[in-house]
Amino acid sequence: MKRTQRSITNVFVTLLTNAIILVTAFIVQKLLILKLGSDYNGINGLFTSVISMMSLTDLGIGSAIVYHLYSPAARADYDVICSLLKFYRNSYIIISVVVSVIGCVLMVFIPELVGNIVINDNLYIIFFFFLIDCLVSYFLSYRKSLLYAYQLNYVLDGIHFIYYILQNVAQIFVLVYFQNFILFLLLKTLCKIIENITISEYIKRHYPFTRNKRVLPLANDIRDDILKKIKALLFHRLGRLFITGSDSLVITGVLGILQMSLYTNYHLIIGGITALLNKVFETLTSSVGNFLLDSNKSQSFEIYRKIDFLNFWFFGCISVVLYSVMQPFIVLWLGEKYLLQNTTLFFLVINFYQEGMRASILTFKDAAGIYHEDRFIPLIESALNAIISILLALTVGITGVFIGTIISSGVVYFYSYPKYICKPLFNIRWSEYVWQTLGHLAMVVFCIWSAQLGISKVHVDNLILKIILYVLMSVGIFHIYLIALWGRSKEMKFFWNISIKLIQRLKEV
Repeated sequence: MKRTQRSITNVFVTLLTNAIILVTAFIVQKLLILKLGSDYNGINGLFTSVISMMSLTDLGIGSAIVYHLYSPAARADYDVICSLLKFYRNSYIIISVVVSVIGCVLMVFIPELVGNIVINDNLYIIFFFFLIDCLVSYFLSYRKSLLYAYQLNYVLDGIHFIYYILQNVAQIFVLVYFQNFILFLLLKTLCKIIENITISEYIKRHYPFTRNKRVLPLANDIRDDILKKIKALLFHRLGRLFITGSDSLVITGVLGILQMSLYTNYHLIIGGITALLNKVFETLTSSVGNFLLDSNKSQSFEIYRKIDFLNFWFFGCISVVLYSVMQPFIVLWLGEKYLLQNTTLFFLVINFYQEGMRASILTFKDAAGIYHEDRFIPLIESALNAIISILLALTVGITGVFIGTIISSGVVYFYSYPKYICKPLFNIRWSEYVWQTLGHLAMVVFCIWSAQLGISKVHVDNLILKIILYVLMSVGIFHIYLIALWGRSKEMKFFWNISIKLIQRLKEV
């Protein structure tokens, strides 16, 4: 299968499977709140964030390994591949030990993290199951990197989809008939173990060379480069995970578990859509990695412009839709008492947009292996985020947490990305990148305002009809401005031509 065909297949399978996964997640969370209450929902969101921060012990080894797998995979150099996989496996053994130690230390502070709540289960046992779930995610997962290098992301997505659906069906059954949170968590862990075993068996069957017991030691130059990248990736992992995880900690610590429970519902929607779209760009990373092996700056820039335009198209349009339909959807899904203020929603959506717009440039950053040069930037960003978010949370409430995250992101958009990625890879001037970034943001904000102006003129009582109408209006308004401003661009023409060819092929079928 050619590079382009694999990319299209990866994107299609990713969109389909993750969209269904997101829908089933809504059902599970709805039942979690109905059967167990908001406190359990808040704990689930808080501990998920804490565990995600603990996974920083991965240190980005996976990214460094995948980067080094591109070349031997293309050359069919099985000895080097096996050496890299063995290094990855041994690294994960060490990581599991470190995660266990950190988890045991964190258990001491569980009551302080959660605050005063009354639930039927022991908090330490609940956290223990979250910790075990984190540890089993490392079980045999080192083999996955091989499929990423071969651009077979759709295989991983397909297997994950099957077991995730089975997991959700089983969890729904447990919530409805047993209302048992511990059993709810146990099912998640068991499905993850079986999923990793399935993936491992698939790889051993289709790539017999991975069964080889006599593996050569990893070459010193490759090992040294991996270690160099890991040291740099440690800073990136620390920074990003502190940013994403600290929002939950600030909300719980400053504002309480009730506010955390409300945020968890919005985060499920926004985080699910973000993960869905980011998966699309992650599937492109391996293709870009192969492309960068034999391309110049001019060719790389052309590909970047197309991916970045697609990034803006997706996240810009969905940002406008999210602000328009989020509140009526929450009312339909959970009820009015679970609503956040519109001002909070606005900054949540802007935060969603600016986080999403990292996808295209990070695709090239990861594919090019740029980790060492900007290693201190994530730590600066996370420190700014923590300080500003806490100060604003104390003064303006939960809205301040997201304003702090948006402000701190200026470090990467106005300094790091232009200097360390755009200039070396594409030879783009600072002003060109910054003005394009601000121009895209301005259009999204203007489209949100325009959509709200149009929606305010429409009065529909039925929530489902209201959501459908708001979606259509938001999508329409965004595309009116998009076509008006970028309709004649090379990027728009490129994707328009692809759409026409796709429609023609569907007609032929």
